[in-house]
Parts: sequence; structure tokens; C-alpha cells
Amino acid sequence: MPMTRTSPPALSRLLRPAALGAALLLPAASAATLTLSAGQSGQLGDQRVTVVRVQDNRCPINARCIRAGELIVKVLVGQGRALRFLTLELPAPQDAAWKGLRVLSAPGRATNDRRPVPVTFSDQP
Repeated sequence: MPMTRTSPPALSRLLRPAALGAALLLPAASAATLTLSAGQSGQLGDQRVTVVRVQDNRCPINARCIRAGELIVKVLVGQGRALRFLTLELPAPQDAAWKGLRVLSAPGRATNDRRPVPVTFSDQP
């Protein structure tokens, strides 16, 4: 049986569905995250993040509060030779400008829990 040679355009038509199927199986790119507590430092992308202070004014778990409260995190961010001191909040205010870093999450605490609050940061808006 003679071999037939497939032309490049025909070959690309044959491979296109296979490439699409493989792309659907790959996980989507996700934002980089970093979890730190007060006094800890870590690398998030090209930023060196140091948590200076975490002020948790949120309503404790299993408590009744008039308002939900907020988590305020003071961080020192280094990029190359530049240093910035940022105050980040959770939830972020509606009019908050993108600072290149945001608080993604922090677990709630019980009223008597005095352990440091681990804060998860993201470098995506």
C-alpha cells in the first residue's frame, strides 16, 4: 500500500482538534498567592512582602455583631530597590485603587482565639 504524503495545511486541520482538546485538559492559569502572618516575609511574583501588622476588627465566629467589620493589614512591599508601605483591607473598599497587591482571604476567628491571623495575598486584581 503506497504511503500518501499529507500537505502541511491538511496536517494542521487534523491536529487542530487534538490541540484544542489538550488545551481544555490543562488547568487555567491562576493568580499567585502567598499566605503570611504578622512578622513574616515572602516572595509573591517579583514583590517581597513583609506583614508588619494585622488588625482584625471582624465579627468573631458565632457572635452577633451590628456590623461585619474589616481586616486591616499593613505591609512593606519591595520591588527591586523600591519600597512601599501599604495598608490593605478585607473587604476592600469599593473605591480602592489597585496597589499591585490585595488581601484575598483570612480565616475568621473565635472570640477567645489570640493566635496570629494568616492572611492570603494575591498579585492579581
